[in-house]
Amino acid sequence: YSKMFSKVLTLALIGSAAAFAPAPAFKATTAINMNVDPNPSPDNDQQALEMGWSMGGQAHTKDPTPVVDEDPRKTIPQGESFEEYMKARAAGN
Repeated sequence: YSKMFSKVLTLALIGSAAAFAPAPAFKATTAINMNVDPNPSPDNDQQALEMGWSMGGQAHTKDPTPVVDEDPRKTIPQGESFEEYMKARAAGN
């Protein structure tokens, strides 16, 4: 029992001393080249798919341009405005 207690006490003292150790003087960075475009555009359709873009190289958007097509599956209706959204949200819908 006393050996286990002494080991626990030793580990507790070492752990608490590490909490008061000074911070390192350098600041590490992961940036290799600061001239990299953070939002690159894809060069082809395969790259667009890998980057999460649509097949035409267009970024996905939550506010699409309304489109009316004779095929109802291709029709994109006009979305509600932010004001309408806030009213519906306040009403609990």
